[in-house]
Amino acid sequence: ALSTSFTLCQLIPSLRQKQKEATFRIRINVYDTMQTTAYPPQDVPEYEETMAMTATPTQTTTNGEFGGSEYGERLNYAKPKYQDWPCMVAFYLMMIAIVVFAVIWGYSVGFDYSSVDTDSSTSTTTTTTTTIEPDEEFSFVGIFLGLIAGFVAGVMFALLWLQCIKMFAEHIIKILLFVSIGLWLVAAVGGVMIGEFELAIFALVVALFFCLYTWCIWGRIPFASACLSISSTIVTMYPGVIVCSIAASVITLVWFFMWVWSAVGYLASVDSSDDENAQPSIVVVFILLVCMYWGCNVWRNVSHTTTCGVAASWYFTSTTLQSPSKGAFRRTMTTSFGSICFGSLLVAILQAIRAFVRSAKKNSGSCIVCLLGCIEWFVRFFNTYAFAQCAIYGTSFLTSAKATWDLFLNRGFQAIINDDLSNLPLTCGALLGFLVSGAVSFLILAAFYPITTDHGLQLCIYVALCAAILSYFVIVDILICVASGVVCIFVCFAEDPAVCRENRPEAFAKMTGRSPAIADMVNQMHM
Repeated sequence: ALSTSFTLCQLIPSLRQKQKEATFRIRINVYDTMQTTAYPPQDVPEYEETMAMTATPTQTTTNGEFGGSEYGERLNYAKPKYQDWPCMVAFYLMMIAIVVFAVIWGYSVGFDYSSVDTDSSTSTTTTTTTTIEPDEEFSFVGIFLGLIAGFVAGVMFALLWLQCIKMFAEHIIKILLFVSIGLWLVAAVGGVMIGEFELAIFALVVALFFCLYTWCIWGRIPFASACLSISSTIVTMYPGVIVCSIAASVITLVWFFMWVWSAVGYLASVDSSDDENAQPSIVVVFILLVCMYWGCNVWRNVSHTTTCGVAASWYFTSTTLQSPSKGAFRRTMTTSFGSICFGSLLVAILQAIRAFVRSAKKNSGSCIVCLLGCIEWFVRFFNTYAFAQCAIYGTSFLTSAKATWDLFLNRGFQAIINDDLSNLPLTCGALLGFLVSGAVSFLILAAFYPITTDHGLQLCIYVALCAAILSYFVIVDILICVASGVVCIFVCFAEDPAVCRENRPEAFAKMTGRSPAIADMVNQMHM
């Protein structure tokens, strides 16, 4: 009996360890195999050359662009395959159709509005021309300089904020958590002072909730800050992802104006028809909404997938890469573009349905809109990680969705916490950049136009607001690249931390050594 009990006592720890391995899915034990098969000893002079030139599906080596992990088969890009290509073809056909309809309907609308009866024998037209004499002292130089100064200040602040995130991400997250609690407490005190006790109770409950949330996730902050710091380093090291993000925003804006021209042309063609009872077709309007949301989502996700591709290339290599943004963008627009179109279409359909329900004036509509909003948020959040899988491994959307679902089943709560914590500094940076840009623009404008008069003050405020809004969108384009990099780093580390320890030991130490919970988990899995 004693022998049997002793044997059971020895087996229980091993069973618990196997259970943790199955739960966390962190394959840190593959490090020994990688060290003996894929990675030559550190004292071999040709180590970097071997890492840069060797690439076989059965080994966890790297060709300098994609890198390797224990998923060697998934990282084999020797024969690239166009994933989900029917969705890619459908998206291009949709864009062509919208452009054609915009030209046809827009031309007909322009022709109808330009048709004016100019017969002078049957009608008399009286035209009154009012000439406004310009103010000789007024100059547009101040407006131009105010816009430029505000825009430059916003961009410079965004770059400075990237450096702050890189060095002080953990402190920024902690400060913002305490600031959130403090603001709700101030709101509670203010509610008591003005006699709004309902507001005070609500604010106090929210403040207590934030206190509980901060206490529960305090141990996760070092890991989230490490991901933010690493992602900021990647973005500053390879600024091509910022260019791609800004270009995607510009394309999205152009696409939106093209869609508006097409939609207005369709509605005008219905109004100008001979049938007085003609109404716009619900099917056509729904299809137009899907097309609008689809186009906007695709170009936004193109930027996200490109950044994830660059971050994955950094993660799976040990040397400095040469222009990885070009290769990542090329893969995004070719082999992975169909997967992006597929996932974006699902979100676009949900958004179109939600827009229809919102437009319906029914009592139960608000509940349905809220439910659809929650579903849309989850699908967006899910697609963010699914597109990261597409960028890393080049798989189809369904395959990436299955891998993401497995990841969420094991580490979904941690992914949500990590995403929430990492978004705190990014959101704060965007708001601070908005304020800095507006303040700088207002100060420049105040030097040219008198703010003591109502006209001068309004002019300064409006122009400064325009500069702040323009800068805000550019700042968001810069910081959103950091958010995409955080998602990719999280996925790569969750599935294969051993490669990070070999290729990027400093990043590995930052993500494990600074977080006792993560470090203990990794150490237990390796024992």
